[in-house]
Amino acid sequence: MEIVEMEKIESIILKAKVCRLGLVDGNRPYVVPMSFGYHENALYFHTGQKGRKMEILKGNNRVCFEMEVDLEIVPADNPCKWNMRYKSVVGYGRAVILVDPGEKIKALDVIVKHYGGQLMAYDEKRVKGLAIIKVAIDSMKG
Repeated sequence: MEIVEMEKIESIILKAKVCRLGLVDGNRPYVVPMSFGYHENALYFHTGQKGRKMEILKGNNRVCFEMEVDLEIVPADNPCKWNMRYKSVVGYGRAVILVDPGEKIKALDVIVKHYGGQLMAYDEKRVKGLAIIKVAIDSMKG
């Protein structure tokens, strides 16, 4: 059943622990599970400044994403009749790499809050050494 109400979609996002970020590497898809945060119709991810994700995003910033919660396998007498229940969100957007240290710190706060962590002062050197990907969401459905 499709979910289109923003309140329900956001409740799934806020409950999810992993977001799979889909990138376009030439003519091949590339999907990577990541920790994330969500705030004001944007997703935030932290990663290293180098690596495959970063190289792909330099060439194409269009992304998709997926997350799910409440996964439940529903067995049956016949394995062909097994089922699965879950709630998921799939969406599309454009990624940008945040450069401004203040924006990076705000994004880190969003990620920390998502996992229930306590906000704190971040080591300036560490903040400078990591990359923050912001995905401005174009569309999403549950």
